[in-house]
Amino acid sequence: MGNYTASNPIRIIVEDQVLPVLMSSAIEAFDHEHKTPRGKASSGLETYGLLWGYVIPSKSADSVSKIIVTTATIETSAVRHQDWVQPNLESVEAKKELIEQYWPHLELVGTFHSHPYESLNDVKEVKGWRASEGDREHWPHIHEQIVSKQPLMAHLIFTVTELKKSGWAFPTEIEGKDHNGLSFTAGKKKLWLNSYTSVCIKHESENGEIESKFTMHEGPIKLDAPALSRRMLDNN
Repeated sequence: MGNYTASNPIRIIVEDQVLPVLMSSAIEAFDHEHKTPRGKASSGLETYGLLWGYVIPSKSADSVSKIIVTTATIETSAVRHQDWVQPNLESVEAKKELIEQYWPHLELVGTFHSHPYESLNDVKEVKGWRASEGDREHWPHIHEQIVSKQPLMAHLIFTVTELKKSGWAFPTEIEGKDHNGLSFTAGKKKLWLNSYTSVCIKHESENGEIESKFTMHEGPIKLDAPALSRRMLDNN
């Protein structure tokens, strides 16, 4: 566990091979029809996935913890809606057991989901690249339920909307007190890749027992996806 605290800086490193899975899943759910909870086909839906890799906790009170994401899987059993997505926790647990058995170098280190919006104005009006209150409640919960021994979990949001015409824009950084990401344009799609973390804080209770508290990270976060930035610059 190291000397990790809720205010330690965290760096999330997303390796190049992960990004096509995340981007294509978000765009597919946005563009193409899928069944909704009532059985009707609909597009503009959210999607949900899992992030795999490994964690390097901080070794001192002021050092950086790292979450390295090396691959991703999509939760096809998740119930999708335009305004929310609900993963099947039994499916998540089954994937965790399977992957850790056959690929012991991989750990479940995070989640991913998308935020679809009909227009750029809709995104800007509500700052749709940011986490919702439901997201902030879900992340510590799944952290405790599925990977309680993991000190950190990364949580990525891919926000997507349709532009009226194709264009390009240099990637720009999304900065916030507890999140960090990139905004960019790909053809007629405007996208935001934003990052948050949930944390497990160990503390000693009044009776001397070690207890765990799962909560959202309060300190600075840096999302590192250099391959995405390079490709956007090369294509523009």
